[in-house]
Amino acid sequence: MRIKKQSGFTLLEVIVALAISGFILGGLFSLLGISKQLSWRSEEHLLYASRVRAVTNFALLQNEFREVEEILKDDVFEIRSLEILDDPLRKTEPMQYALQRYQIIDDSRDEQFVGSRWVQLNLPQ
Repeated sequence: MRIKKQSGFTLLEVIVALAISGFILGGLFSLLGISKQLSWRSEEHLLYASRVRAVTNFALLQNEFREVEEILKDDVFEIRSLEILDDPLRKTEPMQYALQRYQIIDDSRDEQFVGSRWVQLNLPQ
């Protein structure tokens, strides 16, 4: 008498294969979700950096072009003029420009940016 051997998978093998594919797919979906969150966060940081750059550019132009209208009105940032840095000792005519420190403050994120800019001095003629 001949015994026919059945071909195919047992129920246990199918369940194990489904469990393994479930773990793999779950890991892939969580990686996709994390990468999407990272892309949103990086986009937010890029927008914030461009806003800081615009405010910095305005702070640099503020003294030289006093009538410059602030195109991107941003109430989040505050620009403060700080002290004028020490001039080098000169024995000739006085300098018309000096280096001044400025500070950009973002109270919403509790951040401060400090830089220096050339300012035109009001010298007696």
